[in-house]
Amino acid sequence: MTAYVYRDFDQERLDAQYSPSSLVDDLQPYLDDYALRSRLAQAELAGVARLDLRFGPGPDDRLDVYGPRAADAGKRPALFFIHGGYWQALSKEESAFPAPAIVGAGAGYVTPDYTLAPRARLTEIVDQVRGAFAWLWRHAADYRIDPDRIVVSGSSAGAHLAAMLLATPWRRRGLPDAPIAGAVLLGGIYDLTPVQRTYVNEVVGIDASEVGEHSPMFLPGMRCPVVIAWGERETEEFKRQSSEFAARLRGRGCEVTAFEQRGRNHFDSPMELAVPSARLHAETCRLLGLPPART
Repeated sequence: MTAYVYRDFDQERLDAQYSPSSLVDDLQPYLDDYALRSRLAQAELAGVARLDLRFGPGPDDRLDVYGPRAADAGKRPALFFIHGGYWQALSKEESAFPAPAIVGAGAGYVTPDYTLAPRARLTEIVDQVRGAFAWLWRHAADYRIDPDRIVVSGSSAGAHLAAMLLATPWRRRGLPDAPIAGAVLLGGIYDLTPVQRTYVNEVVGIDASEVGEHSPMFLPGMRCPVVIAWGERETEEFKRQSSEFAARLRGRGCEVTAFEQRGRNHFDSPMELAVPSARLHAETCRLLGLPPART
């Protein structure tokens, strides 16, 4: 008799649904590509990069700011991009690859680090990313960024963390109720219930209280324009989570643009942020209030 652990999935099938790497031949080339493209981006933007800025007292409380480029541009919008890696891998060092295209469009690009599981619990990671955003909002003018035009973004676990920023009671942290101008969420997880029941939780250790407190699918939050995208070559559960979160946000009164990225998988879909001709880049620029970068 089949033992179902979530919906109509047994353990093996549920694990496969929440294993994006099961749909690619080899994960490592994608990780290598993140790193290479990010090194090239850092070199290209060396003159307008401020690296390892401290947003808190912890060793991982650091973020990087790239651009805006023109010294006399005044305050510009910014994209605050949170890396993925199932809360247990990657860093800001592999997350600079979209920066040239975003800076080229006339915005700043900001990417934070956070302490990875299992060294930190999910509750701590969420709080850390909230702290990074609050620091940027307060110090935005120091980097010619308009605090009223910061769009948050993230891929995979980073999309979950960006969605949690939308669900943050910011006034308790001394910010306005709605300090976020928009969100661009890529291949995210918005309901932690099934994740807690997969192999992922052997490292992350999400408990029942964290499922309730950190599942943005079921949390109230601010209204702002949101773009939700996912790769054509994602698992059905990742697609379902994105579609259902889009519907949930629409029901909350948010303006939502949701679409599938043709030919993309879970790992290469964020690359379209760096492609000025891609729809994802254009939608991001729209939320930033900018025309797309010229190709």
